[in-house]
Amino acid sequence: MQNKGNANQLKEEFLRATLAGILAKDICATAQMRDLEQSFICALFHSLGRLLSQYYFPEESDEIRRIVAQKNCSEDQAALQVLAISFEDLGTAIAKQWGFPALIIGTMRKMPAGQVKKSNSQEDRLRILSSMANELCAVISQASPEARDKEMRKLMARFTDAISLDQKEIQQTVQRAVEEVGEFARVIHLNLSQTTFGKQMRQFAQGADGSETLAEPDTTDTVNGTQLHETSPFSTGYGASEDGEDEPVDAQSVLTAGIQDISNSLVDDFKLNDILRIILETMYRAMGFKRVVLCIRDAKAGVMQGRFGFGPNANEVAKVFRFPLTFSPDVFHASTSKGVDILISDIDDPKIAARIPDWYRKAVPAHSFVLFPLNMKGNSIALIYADHDAAGGIDIPEKELSLLRTLRNQAILAIKQGS
Repeated sequence: MQNKGNANQLKEEFLRATLAGILAKDICATAQMRDLEQSFICALFHSLGRLLSQYYFPEESDEIRRIVAQKNCSEDQAALQVLAISFEDLGTAIAKQWGFPALIIGTMRKMPAGQVKKSNSQEDRLRILSSMANELCAVISQASPEARDKEMRKLMARFTDAISLDQKEIQQTVQRAVEEVGEFARVIHLNLSQTTFGKQMRQFAQGADGSETLAEPDTTDTVNGTQLHETSPFSTGYGASEDGEDEPVDAQSVLTAGIQDISNSLVDDFKLNDILRIILETMYRAMGFKRVVLCIRDAKAGVMQGRFGFGPNANEVAKVFRFPLTFSPDVFHASTSKGVDILISDIDDPKIAARIPDWYRKAVPAHSFVLFPLNMKGNSIALIYADHDAAGGIDIPEKELSLLRTLRNQAILAIKQGS
């Protein structure tokens, strides 16, 4: 788009609509209600009028926001003043013209002010979910940190009869939804930290004082390894120069270029093995791992089996890299069964040594490694393993960790599309 200001504002609106859809779906699931997919679609299109206005009438949309801020009125009141039609009426009128199903059009109408009553009607149920999710997004985008709790209590009181969730459950749902939007944004290369709504989402999920309101899933009591989070303070990767000496490489550039290549390949006809090899090679070149190996689930044998890799003797290691999918009290089972990324800095550390299986010690000479499981619908389908000979030899900075996870997600997407 030529109008960069309009393009940036559309990103904000797109993020807000996406979060609303994910929130509605997650609230629906947490409250054990039906129609998960429908709730996502309905909440996504609930604010179609605002999106259309921003796309076709950017200057008028700026004026609407200015009036809302100055006069402390609703968006629809301001839209009526500027466009002579409310966002809601604009959205539903265009949706009818486009031939949207009546169910979606009906749920684009906001719930009236006051207490929302429970309904057994599918359309009313979806309308309630859409309204609640979008009102939550309004609190996230408009409420100051000081007013957040008050606005949340008001919203919860408004929907308490219709949706039986307490504020803690809603807060947890918001945090999960924010994480899901963050993963999606990384896949489409949208930097949340450069968007206003992205920052507001993160701030809301963390709470007013900036501390995490929810603990990350804890695996350390089980495996004594380090579960990788995006806040992990790690440093940069290294690659080999022509004379064999290690020299710093621009890991972010290598990873980003690889992600872009794979994104381009995924929209064309592609061979799954080629995509997976590009992903492994990108990780290997960017991060200075000694070896990177892809393991694939062998359902018939009930094992995870190494297939191929990059680095010295990587393919030989892959042949003997084989472990059962049944329970075993080690780091490999913990990673694959729980779908968590785990870094082992030193396999001989007394806290972790007992969790390193014998087959691994016999097959691989490395003293540090990292595991990136590929899970679909709660089941482990593959595993990316990367190592370094020396203890403490693997350092992964925050941004690189995010990019590595994007590569892993692209591998999952490729396997989905290729199956």
